[in-house]
Amino acid sequence: MHNYIINGRILFDTFTGELSRLDNPKRLTTLSNNAARLLMYLIDSGYQIVPLEQLSAQIKNNNIPTNTDLVAAEIKHIAESFGRINELEQILVTYPHSVQLSTDVELTVVTSNRTFDDNSEKKPHIAQERLLHPILTKHGDDQPSSRPKVSSFVWYYVRIALIITLFMFLLYFSSHLFSSKPSYFSDYHFQDKYNACNVYIHNQKPTVLPHLKMRLEQFQIPCDTPKNIYFSLSADDKRESIQVCNSDPEDGNQPCTNFYVVKVK
Repeated sequence: MHNYIINGRILFDTFTGELSRLDNPKRLTTLSNNAARLLMYLIDSGYQIVPLEQLSAQIKNNNIPTNTDLVAAEIKHIAESFGRINELEQILVTYPHSVQLSTDVELTVVTSNRTFDDNSEKKPHIAQERLLHPILTKHGDDQPSSRPKVSSFVWYYVRIALIITLFMFLLYFSSHLFSSKPSYFSDYHFQDKYNACNVYIHNQKPTVLPHLKMRLEQFQIPCDTPKNIYFSLSADDKRESIQVCNSDPEDGNQPCTNFYVVKVK
């Protein structure tokens, strides 16, 4: 018969059914005999999901026939007992008609030759053995496969790191969002190329290159060197706007030259 240290904090004495904290041995609670048997059976079953009907065989009651309601009551008693000694990690996972030992539970075996026999004499621990891996879970093919055990402290620091990373991302995104300026030329779209000039038009309506060429010659705008020309024509054709930029128009150090044509009818 073995005793167990659960999650490195709780000693489960399988002889007395006591659950006690290692950091405060006076803080303890005692499981009923049936509850201790059920917890032992779930530990021996590894992380398998066990039907309540299967667990009913572990309950001994000479007066009342054992049923799944009694099993469910004892399972609830186990969960409440861990809560009374301030163990916040989930020990058992319950389902409508079954239960299993939580896969997050970590176990250390404390070997002993004690039994549940009330007439047996309580004997001291013989040795301690650290489990390097959690209990093996058997699959349908009865081939055991080990489940990696990850310390709850590791998960704690991983969650902290993820929260910090998310906070930094949101901080960067918000600062970029509120510090960036909307582009005045975002509504202009490339239409064509005239000599070395790139012609952009406003999203209202396209223009005809010969007409724009006439305007460029009229205002003596040469296209022998690279330029960006932004042309806008109002919906009523009464106003034309031409902006000539030798470089990036968003650069405040390189202003653009503006030309306007107002048609009077």
